[in-house]
Amino acid sequence: MGGCSSQSVARLVAIALLGVVAACSGGTRDGRRASSSTTAAPSSAPPPTIDLTRPIPGGSLHGTPRPPLENTGTDYVAILTSLTRNFRWLSENPDVALISDIYVQGTRIHDLQRDVFQRLTQNGWRAADDGYRLVEVSPIDVRPETVTVRVVDQFEFERIVDGNGVQVGEGRTHNGPMNWSVLLTADAERKWRIADWSPTGGGNVEL
Repeated sequence: MGGCSSQSVARLVAIALLGVVAACSGGTRDGRRASSSTTAAPSSAPPPTIDLTRPIPGGSLHGTPRPPLENTGTDYVAILTSLTRNFRWLSENPDVALISDIYVQGTRIHDLQRDVFQRLTQNGWRAADDGYRLVEVSPIDVRPETVTVRVVDQFEFERIVDGNGVQVGEGRTHNGPMNWSVLLTADAERKWRIADWSPTGGGNVEL
């Protein structure tokens, strides 16, 4: 699930749902039912620093405070990185209400993420991807209201888990970096959000 590998999230949730329905009508693969809640417990700890340059251990962000969202200004590398940190955290602490903080409402990717995170929360599931890291972020087309960014990220293994941390359905191994074209757009308050996240040529991309 990439900083948005959002298409991958949808694919894994669909596979998990099919496997679970076939196996035990809504339980997990080993027969245990998912927890009814995945919301992180309130914490007074300071927001964590998520170092996307290093592989993130699967499940390590679950239950941690949400990182700050820094999506204003003209440092588009920092903006995309902050949006990605928030998505990585959100994938392990699913909350449908936060989707619109990261994605532009009314876009295909916003609606996709809304539907995916609704499925996650309804089933008490979350992502627990192993080894995610952000390899490269490079603005390639900067305009007043839109910015296109080249992103390269990498996973070791993608998975969906239930409330007990048990893998649901099948995961997916990655053999190399994935290349993406990301479109950012600014709202009236000059807050940047993701309007599209699409694969580009090269890399190991399966949708």
